[in-house]
Amino acid sequence: MKRKKDTRGDLIVGRARMSGFNVERMSARSGIKLSTMYKRIQLPGTMTLNELQNIDKTIGLTDEEIITLVRNK
Repeated sequence: MKRKKDTRGDLIVGRARMSGFNVERMSARSGIKLSTMYKRIQLPGTMTLNELQNIDKTIGLTDEEIITLVRNK
């Protein structure tokens, strides 16, 4: 059986683009190392609460987006 792709990373990148950020700029503005940011986009389930808060402050996630990122679905 094929695993379903985790689209939460796409949500982060999409919201960043809507807010005028690329991954590099979002990383710099949020204080998260670029290599870590790419890892979190690939594996959002490994994101810490502090990282999520910094990303939210940077790109302005909606409450629904935050819930989606926190839920493992």
